[in-house]
Amino acid sequence: MSIRKEDVHLHTLIVLINERDTQLVYDFIKVVIEKDHDKEITIEADNSPLTDREKEILKQANVDIENDDLVDWDDVGAYI
Repeated sequence: MSIRKEDVHLHTLIVLINERDTQLVYDFIKVVIEKDHDKEITIEADNSPLTDREKEILKQANVDIENDDLVDWDDVGAYI
């Protein structure tokens, strides 16, 4: 799927980032901006144990997937 740059409201998405994930997101965006297209991008995995809250979120996400209770990416602009 192709996403037009003007349709992506990154500033709105960035506001939604959890404070403790800010550095990870910053590092990822920096790599994408600065990447050399001939080099492979490597992102270090966060293998730390999930918190109870993260486990709860994943469990709810699985329920949403099973119930087909999802929002299509093309419709995201309508909510922003």
